[in-house]
Amino acid sequence: MQWEDLLYVLVPAGEKGPTLKGWNQVSQGRRHNDPFLAVHLQHGGNYGYYPAPGSDILSLDVDNAEAFHAAGGKDLVRETFRYSAWPDWYKYRAMISCPDIPVHYRGHKFSIRNDLNQIIVELFFPADNEKTGGQCIGPSSLHPNGNRYEIHDPDASIMTVRWSDIETITKTISPDITSHTIPEPGQRIGVQSTGKTITQRYGLSVMDNLPQDARIAGTEIRGVHPVHGSTSPGGNVAMNPIKGLVYCFRCASGYDAAGWDAICRGIMPCGGIYDSDVMKQHLDVLNKEKPEVRFLERIAWKKAWRRS
Repeated sequence: MQWEDLLYVLVPAGEKGPTLKGWNQVSQGRRHNDPFLAVHLQHGGNYGYYPAPGSDILSLDVDNAEAFHAAGGKDLVRETFRYSAWPDWYKYRAMISCPDIPVHYRGHKFSIRNDLNQIIVELFFPADNEKTGGQCIGPSSLHPNGNRYEIHDPDASIMTVRWSDIETITKTISPDITSHTIPEPGQRIGVQSTGKTITQRYGLSVMDNLPQDARIAGTEIRGVHPVHGSTSPGGNVAMNPIKGLVYCFRCASGYDAAGWDAICRGIMPCGGIYDSDVMKQHLDVLNKEKPEVRFLERIAWKKAWRRS
């Protein structure tokens, strides 16, 4: 499996996960012609892969073929590249091309679960510019069950699908089991003197802090609150990456990316208000982590002042 838009990682023989620290950083990914990769494979090692930044390949890890096919997945992968370590193909992996993958999903991996919270399929999205959300073990590797991952059709190509096709299947498998939706507008943090919100100024995204056991549910991402947890089946947090909003149903509170970031950092409690004291603490942390923001603002201000 030698493709230019994939990056590869070394995995010990008979295992499914890399052991090298920092393997998920794009800078650590290897190309198919990497000599270390070749030596590793010659000595019987396994390998994993993930779509490189800019790729439109989407990897599917099907954990329940019957449920996936019943939701329309069979037509999605019928003629595409597939492989499995299970003789009955109850579980398998497939690769498809999806040119219109929503940009906010890049660098992540999501599970699609049914109403019993069972994983039906996992979606491995292309890496962002820095890291990947996960990797898939490649064909010919040795599964812990002792079987090799065998290719269904060596001549099969990677089929192209639309994101709407995938979204239809995910909605069929994981319909939104709660009647609640994210209220508008949530708690959005006000505009600063720079003319930008804190979210805009520091390039924050709700996707920076995903819920635990995150899963796609329609246009939202649902899961367990990463700070105070959940006792509700399916979790208690809803995230809409398109609107940039997060809502906690336990605390009946919604936030934009800045408020959510402050909660996940422990600067304020979930259900709290992003007041001036919270803002000051949050800005102190963000300015230490991203000193380039104020540096570039000073440069822009000086240029504007000279032109005036």
